[in-house]
Amino acid sequence: MADVFVSYSRSNRDRVAQLSGGLERSGYSLWWDERLNASDDYAMLIEAEIDAASCVVVAWSQTARQSLWVRAEANEALDAGKLVQVNLDQGRLPLPFTMLHFLDFSRWQGEWQGSPWIDLDSRVGGMLRGVPVADAPAMAARAPALQGLGRTAWLGWAAILLAALTAGAVGATAAGRLSGAAFEGIALAALVMALLLLAATAFLLLRISAASRR
Repeated sequence: MADVFVSYSRSNRDRVAQLSGGLERSGYSLWWDERLNASDDYAMLIEAEIDAASCVVVAWSQTARQSLWVRAEANEALDAGKLVQVNLDQGRLPLPFTMLHFLDFSRWQGEWQGSPWIDLDSRVGGMLRGVPVADAPAMAARAPALQGLGRTAWLGWAAILLAALTAGAVGATAAGRLSGAAFEGIALAALVMALLLLAATAFLLLRISAASRR
């Protein structure tokens, strides 16, 4: 059994062979489907190799995205917590993998110095040592903001302003600087604004809740 299982589309064989050769140069033992024999039970053998591997490198591309085998292998790796993703051609990854960290190899020409190769080598090595590299910094640039939550900020500021104006009107009325009729007008306007703010807040919260369930 090998340290690293490599999942890819056959149309990317040449690029994956180059990438796999680099991983072997780093001292990792690899399994990929060039080692399949015609008499092998493909599904059983692939499942066993993924289970035995400490890391699964999935090489995504436009054709890999369409491959049921690549998707199935990626799902197995994700469930086992041993997934490392590379993108060979800047094609969109399928859900849910587009939400996870991946390394951009679309411009990689086989150089062994610098990013993205060192990043891949570090992640694979971390997996094998049982200390995977943290994803948070790398994902920060790709992770979407909380769905719609930032748009409620202006509602909070509007509510604060409304409360301040109402408090000011109450204070002015108590000090005798504002007539009762004027205060009633301000209070009515504040009530209308408060109702509008509540309606807008409820609308945005419903949209956020609906988006989070998708």
